[in-house]
Amino acid sequence: MFNTLSIYSKLAVFIILFTFLVGCKAKSPTSSSSDASSSTSTDTGTDTGTGTTSYVGKWVKSGDNSYAMDWRSDSFIYTCLVSTYTHAAHASYSSSNSRLTFWDGSYGTVTSSGSNFILGGATTYVPAILYSTCNPFWTNSTSENTYYTNASRSIGYWKFTYTLVSTWDDYPLMSTISTRRTSDNNYYTYGTDESGNEILGTYQTSTGKWDILDTSASNINQYYAFKINSSNSGIDSGWYYQYNKSTSTWGSGYAMTALKIYGTPMSYRTINENSVDEIMKKKEQEMVQAESMRSNSRLTNKDLKAFKRYKQLLQILNSSDKEPLKKYLQSFRTN
Repeated sequence: MFNTLSIYSKLAVFIILFTFLVGCKAKSPTSSSSDASSSTSTDTGTDTGTGTTSYVGKWVKSGDNSYAMDWRSDSFIYTCLVSTYTHAAHASYSSSNSRLTFWDGSYGTVTSSGSNFILGGATTYVPAILYSTCNPFWTNSTSENTYYTNASRSIGYWKFTYTLVSTWDDYPLMSTISTRRTSDNNYYTYGTDESGNEILGTYQTSTGKWDILDTSASNINQYYAFKINSSNSGIDSGWYYQYNKSTSTWGSGYAMTALKIYGTPMSYRTINENSVDEIMKKKEQEMVQAESMRSNSRLTNKDLKAFKRYKQLLQILNSSDKEPLKKYLQSFRTN
């Protein structure tokens, strides 16, 4: 699906991106955005006399030049992680409660700290000048990238519900869009499952379906395929699939419903690894039982197409640069 870069090519890309970002220059947090990589923003905040200033401007995470924020206005804030690929998300700010809310529903409180600001009581951002590597998705006109729109519709905190023997609720949190693309030019999206493990999704133009892959369990991989409704609040139809790692078996699809849950996402489950394994083992056992109860055990054409798509996502997820991305994704889930 993709031409894999050589080790030397990856190293060259990394050096170029690092050089761009490490050259960030300090500037006042009350200044307007002015570089060519983004549209001009107007300073919408005022100095209250208490040390709180407008945050409109460009920022970089203290001690980590790969993690930046373009605060164009309080209603449009763009964050990015620049590594092998750029990953991006949006947020908005409310001065009434000093809260920065990301588009997936997670949030953090913003406090001033001299010429810097602190997000979520832990992450410090300092003034900077950003380059186009941080914002590669938007055109130079006012038009929005169509593929970016497709990807953004899946961003959010989902509740997927399906029945094997028992009825299950899964809560994937899709947070960011990656510059990495599918063969039909759509962007991949990344997020976390309930235990904070990395998951991958995308959109397929030919079918009009979105999908999400979760490979975090030791015994099974879980794959969700669905069509989002016109209001982006849920789905019109969807299917849940399992791949059994020990038997190398792909199961048939089970009907799934879904909706987006707005507000603060669920925190990480307060259960140990043994409990997670027990849950996934039960899902595996129920899938075997549910398949045995079906009158026709043969996989349909739809099931086989889903398996082909699953294998494509699996290849991409396995080749993702997971360490920096995991930290970026967890910053959304824990805010």
